[in-house]
Amino acid sequence: MSSGTIGPASPPPSVHDVLVVGAGQAGLGAAWWLTRKGVRDVVVVDAGEVGDSWLRRWDSLQLFTPRRFSQLPGGRFPAGPTPTPSRTEMAGHLRDHAARLGVPVRTATPVTRLTRHPDGSCAQTPDGPVHARQVVLAVGPFTRPQVPAAAQQLDPAVHQLHSSRYRRPADVPPGPVLVVGAGNSAAQLAVELAATHQVTVVAPREPRFLSERRLGVSVYWWLLLSGLLNAGSDSRVARGVRRRGDAIGGRDLARLRDDGAIGWLTGRVVGAEGAALRLDDGRTVGVSAVLWCTGSLPEAGWVDVPGALDDAGLSLHDRGASPVPGLHWMGLPWQTRVNSSIIDGVDRDARRTARRVRDGVPARQK
Repeated sequence: MSSGTIGPASPPPSVHDVLVVGAGQAGLGAAWWLTRKGVRDVVVVDAGEVGDSWLRRWDSLQLFTPRRFSQLPGGRFPAGPTPTPSRTEMAGHLRDHAARLGVPVRTATPVTRLTRHPDGSCAQTPDGPVHARQVVLAVGPFTRPQVPAAAQQLDPAVHQLHSSRYRRPADVPPGPVLVVGAGNSAAQLAVELAATHQVTVVAPREPRFLSERRLGVSVYWWLLLSGLLNAGSDSRVARGVRRRGDAIGGRDLARLRDDGAIGWLTGRVVGAEGAALRLDDGRTVGVSAVLWCTGSLPEAGWVDVPGALDDAGLSLHDRGASPVPGLHWMGLPWQTRVNSSIIDGVDRDARRTARRVRDGVPARQK
């Protein structure tokens, strides 16, 4: 029988009370309320740096929401030269908020897999596993660019770019460009490109425009006073908003379209052949450059927790509460109210989430 020295057993991994995955507005808002609810052992991880998600947007981006409606829980948005903040101001607001939190924020720490563990959950990261009794998933609902299948059918000579990779007009070669999409990104980028390019927009429906100001006051104040912003996600008014689709903020696109400075086609892209896209009514549109403003999809395949996702890989939840004990979602559109999808809506959703998380942490851990 051989002899040898047996070293001391490795200490068991420490288990945090709460792990927040994502250091955007939803994750930082949840962490702020958790500390205010008395939960001490909170750690936040993020795949990038705080504010990166805003800095990766196009250079000229200005939020549609006024500063008052762009602030995170516990802090006022700083005054600035414009009524609404820029993308760089928003990134700075997030960084300042993270610095004030008083909890660890580990950046450049992507979670590659989340699994169940006897003590709760285990998040695998490049720096090793992170164990926690409760986990708040706040990575954002739209992380994987969505491009129609027709994009793969176009001639390789056609320049194609998704809005998530667009930064400035120079990213699009000179000449005509087709902007495909019906949301605010499509509207803002079509307007920007119209100064240097011949722009045509292809949208599946006629847009609904929302003026930025009414009677000299931001439309957001009217929406707040009317009760629309805080209407419950299952309310009659919310169902009506969802049925009609998101409105386009501002009327710049409408003016340029009416003046003939921007072309407009109503229809859905269903296919392509050569250097032409085919619409659902049979029309074909020749293209030399396409900017796909067709949104993004959730990417939650790293959540390897039975019962957390549906068959399509989307989050299962009731107002952010997962059917899996100890698992919570934050920052989802329509999570609890109409304004859950804008920064101002983070506060109430984060407060609700923090109460639910606190109730799941043993009293001795608070």
